[in-house]
Amino acid sequence: MTEPDSGATPQDAAAAAPPRNEFVATLARWGMVIILVGAGLNLVLAWQSIGPGASSALDNVAPVWLVIAAVLGITPWFFIAGRIWMWAGFLGCPISFRDALRTTAATELTSSISPKAIGGAPAKIALMIDSGVRPGRAASILMLDNIADAVFFTAVAPAIAFSTARWRVPEVQEVLLRVIDKLGVVAPWVAGAVLLIAATAFIWRRRSATTASRGGKLSRALAKIRLDFLSAYSLVARRGKLHSLAAIALTTGLWLCRASVATAVIYGLGQQADPVLFFLLQWVVFAMMVFVPTPGAALGAEASFAAILDGFVAEGLLGVLTAGWRFFSFYLPLLFGLVLMPLLSRKRADG
Repeated sequence: MTEPDSGATPQDAAAAAPPRNEFVATLARWGMVIILVGAGLNLVLAWQSIGPGASSALDNVAPVWLVIAAVLGITPWFFIAGRIWMWAGFLGCPISFRDALRTTAATELTSSISPKAIGGAPAKIALMIDSGVRPGRAASILMLDNIADAVFFTAVAPAIAFSTARWRVPEVQEVLLRVIDKLGVVAPWVAGAVLLIAATAFIWRRRSATTASRGGKLSRALAKIRLDFLSAYSLVARRGKLHSLAAIALTTGLWLCRASVATAVIYGLGQQADPVLFFLLQWVVFAMMVFVPTPGAALGAEASFAAILDGFVAEGLLGVLTAGWRFFSFYLPLLFGLVLMPLLSRKRADG
């Protein structure tokens, strides 16, 4: 009599694991395409912009500052992973920092092949769920991270502009006026959304028990997701004030790094710059990139950067600076992610 087969064959195991491997492979393929095309365009831009001013600057390159630019470009990923790791633990779904970093890498790589307004939200939620975070909690963490980014762009950065008197720069004034206008337009909608969420939460709470008892597995699962999502904000309101401040601090750190890359590049070209002013100008660039519809804000990011920093850079250096900024703030982190993502996935699978 033939013994029943109690174990899976290698083919079965390979068939069971592909989702994660397929996801990593797809990100790698598209990421490599984005990097090659973008890096090629950057080289063309840099080559065409080399004039007498650029040639003399290239003779005074300071490699240490270019290394600092590379570090500033990659460091934000660790701040983002820190936020995910912190919120997951606080909301009762603790994950390792490695899984948080894996989620960050997948989010940033996915964001590079989608418009900035969409970003890598689907990948972020999927990877958090894969790491053990409940779906409702994962959606809550996504929203909490978005709220922290919004607080930085609409409150922290403008506060820096006003406290340092850099708000007098016309480009900074323009974006501050845009932020004020946006807040005026958005405020009624935000108030309405809060009321709608409160009303929906009240109705869901009253019906959750009925839905769970009457419905099948799907209804109970959806009720659980809704409860997890809404209860997360109640928990944050009760016991998460310090965590919220920590999230804003981590968010400020990541944007300080990301919006200081061009400052390091300009120093690397042997030029001088006002670090605070350059930080605020790059804040303007990143704020404008949200509205660029191309994947990873390709071309639009470079155009915005060149338009805003033109006049603050020595003649002949704008193209080289733009190419260097885009490489260190975007393409180099993508290369880092393409190397990091398979390593983190493999370690997790082996563990």
